[in-house]
Amino acid sequence: MVPLSVAASWAFGGVFTEQLTSEDADLALTASQVSWIVAIFNIANMVGFITSSHVNPLLGTVRLVQIFSPLVAAGWMVMAFGGSFWVILAGRVLVGVSIGVCFGPSATHVGEISSVNVRAYLASFLAVGNCFGITCTYLFGWLLGWPHLCLVIGTGTMALQFLTSLMFPRSARWLVSKGHPLEETERSLRFYNGQSYDVDKQIEDTKKSLGDTHKHNATLLQVLRLLKHRHNLIPFSLIIVMHVFFVFSGGLTATSFAPIVFKDVGGFTNPYLGSILLGVVRTVTAVFCAIVIEKVKRKTLLTINGIVGAAACLVCGCSFYYSEQLADYGWIPLVSILVIVCSMSAGISPLMAVMFSELLPNAIRTKLSGACLLFLGAANFVMMYLFPLTVSSLGMYGVFWFFTAMDLLTLFLASFRLPHTKGKSIEEIQQLFVKKHQPC
Repeated sequence: MVPLSVAASWAFGGVFTEQLTSEDADLALTASQVSWIVAIFNIANMVGFITSSHVNPLLGTVRLVQIFSPLVAAGWMVMAFGGSFWVILAGRVLVGVSIGVCFGPSATHVGEISSVNVRAYLASFLAVGNCFGITCTYLFGWLLGWPHLCLVIGTGTMALQFLTSLMFPRSARWLVSKGHPLEETERSLRFYNGQSYDVDKQIEDTKKSLGDTHKHNATLLQVLRLLKHRHNLIPFSLIIVMHVFFVFSGGLTATSFAPIVFKDVGGFTNPYLGSILLGVVRTVTAVFCAIVIEKVKRKTLLTINGIVGAAACLVCGCSFYYSEQLADYGWIPLVSILVIVCSMSAGISPLMAVMFSELLPNAIRTKLSGACLLFLGAANFVMMYLFPLTVSSLGMYGVFWFFTAMDLLTLFLASFRLPHTKGKSIEEIQQLFVKKHQPC
């Protein structure tokens, strides 16, 4: 539910922008006010990420979800019933902060509780939830309008998230790190892994991986100082670089602003039809990738993403540049955008979720996840706020040519040796960075 709600918040920006800038808009807002409502979510996310890095070590992921799910729902309701710029902005901020608190811990929690044979599947299904959220947002935004969309996305998903969270114990790694009784840790391990699971070995491995560098109540500055160690710096750097390419390689932008993009694309009289099709195609691709991800090397997926994404962005940019000459071929940018989104959904999107759940070192996992997501929030804010301005100055074709360059850099990233994590526990993955890591 967390990635679904995050994706819905991203896609809401496209729905809100399209409906509030149309001639029959139901609320009189300036273009600048619309941009601030759309982009403020990412600033609020950053506040949530910072809060999460302090609160998550104290409470654990399950408690965070139980506390902040009602706040997310309240923020969506404020937006739905708000009749002015400041009220809607306040609701958007509340949603952004509350989701930001839950986002990172929910991803790392999957890595902590999953056995090695299903961890990649479950982590990649976070991306499936993300894609499904986008599809639902465009569908309900088209059928119901943005105010009712807020109610459906806000209350429905958060109620389900809160109720299911009541069933789950906190992760064994968190319990060990906080010194909870071993009986509680054993119950957690058996709940998630079965009664026959070797809990004693897992507890010893967890204690060993935490080691002397583990910080129970470290400040963010203290955690960042630990990045001077190679086994912390390399996985952190890989996650940061993947965040950059995820945000600026075209797929996320095309998805977040689909109704705006499809206004300039032929083939649909209603831009929401193209947006919904995009969401459906992305969801199907993400499901397929989640099924096969353990059978394909990470490097292969990222290479395909770079090659296919760069080619599709180049073709899309050229089709916008020569739009008059290609007026009878409006399907070209449509197909190109679908290919861009599919390549992202089968490549860097699920890989980022998997790497995020696997690579963060145990000793500073909860703190470092907040720092990673703080960077992601800043990158998302830059993308969402500057996209309309960049389109105005460079044109849609210039934007997609920039995405072409970023996809080529993604291909360059794939040429580096990403760690081979299949079949390895979180503790074993950490050891890959202590010595020279092996290729996929």
